[in-house]
Amino acid sequence: MKIGLLHPRSGVAGIWAPAMDAAAVVGAAEINAAGGILGEEIEIVFGDCGFSVNEALNAVDTLVEIDGVDAIVGGHPSNIRDAVSERVASTVPYIYTPQYEGIACGPSTVAIGSTDQELMAPALQWLRSEKHAERYFFVGNNYIWPHMALATTQRLMRAQGTHLVGQAIVPTKMEDYTDLLRQIAQSGAQVVIQALVGLSAVEFNRAFAAAGLDEKMLRFGLIVDETIICGIGSDASNNLFTAASYFADHHSRSNDHFLELYHSAFGEFAPPVSAASVGFYEGLHVLAGLAGNLRTRDSRILANHLHQPMSRPKARHWLGGKPVGQWPSVYMGRADGVTLQVVAALTP
Repeated sequence: MKIGLLHPRSGVAGIWAPAMDAAAVVGAAEINAAGGILGEEIEIVFGDCGFSVNEALNAVDTLVEIDGVDAIVGGHPSNIRDAVSERVASTVPYIYTPQYEGIACGPSTVAIGSTDQELMAPALQWLRSEKHAERYFFVGNNYIWPHMALATTQRLMRAQGTHLVGQAIVPTKMEDYTDLLRQIAQSGAQVVIQALVGLSAVEFNRAFAAAGLDEKMLRFGLIVDETIICGIGSDASNNLFTAASYFADHHSRSNDHFLELYHSAFGEFAPPVSAASVGFYEGLHVLAGLAGNLRTRDSRILANHLHQPMSRPKARHWLGGKPVGQWPSVYMGRADGVTLQVVAALTP
């Protein structure tokens, strides 16, 4: 059974590719060692979806029509998700794995990642209670995920009685952050919330620290994970926080087992594991669970089954015993050099 893995392999979001590839290989090997999917071993095929709809659709067409994949697991930004859903509708099932906006997905698609609402609600409450933060500035890239993250931020702040004192929507590639950093410095914000993708988050945070703002205010980054922290570097990660349902630093029996498999396969200096790469590992197991539950590997039957929307809890039913598990918790992480340390469990 061929499974296409769809994610950017270069450009602004390509920074996650090595770890995602590695985690997918571990997941595939684990499934195959247990007998494959209904007795058939899986073969993974990688597709580079880039960051544009046209690039994504070309990659999907190659995976389906040339490589002959039976399913697609996608770990890419939200701006291409709906186009991919429409392209594969009734043809192959599409498992979408990253953190996302929480909106309904298109046909033949199930999303299994955490949502901004789930992560931000307890994280902002923690920042208020533990760091006495009342004033925030929002920075996001100019596409669907940051726009909806901004709306979520505004809604949560109204409910919690805190204040958004400034906001900026910026391109994924900026040559000069001087004006934006001056605007932030003059805003009176105590915390800068970021919805920046990949290298955009790396570049912004390095510029932020170079301007000396890391000593004056806190940062809270959505999807600032272990991979992004390595890009930012220890010299620019002071006072930087994030929230996620997975941190490599969080010890549990299931995560320790996963990390043992991962580092046994790829060594001590393997690409850093993060929620993004674990999502690919999970996506393969969800697909295996779906096929096993329906007792078929037929791609069209699986795709048509997902026309009836599948809830995330139902999809994650097959992830009991995996690092994040069936019912994801939320943790607050703090940058410590080029690692993230869990400082609080925000939900049980």
